Amino acid sequence: MSTIIENALIKINEKLKNNIFEDSIKIEILNEGFIIINKNGAFTQPSEVNCTMIADIGTFEKILKGNIKATSAFMTGKIKIKGNISIAINLAKKLNSK
Repeated sequence: MSTIIENALIKINEKLKNNIFEDSIKIEILNEGFIIINKNGAFTQPSEVNCTMIADIGTFEKILKGNIKATSAFMTGKIKIKGNISIAINLAKKLNSK
């Protein structure tokens, strides 16, 4: 597992610690791997999801660092979303709430 994925798992799980995400989403980082997020937290084991977000590594790192918001990245075409977009919006709200 890459360092970027490991760091993202830690950060996401910290942010969701007291703010459970009731749905399921896959964040696919091109040429790096993926993260699954559901009510059990963030992990890298394959699982069924209702939404997939796809981003390149640069965009993903900027989102994690808070340099850009996921919604802005989506509106400018830097993130692609497959499936139920409201799930991605809900996750963004939860991750930005702290």
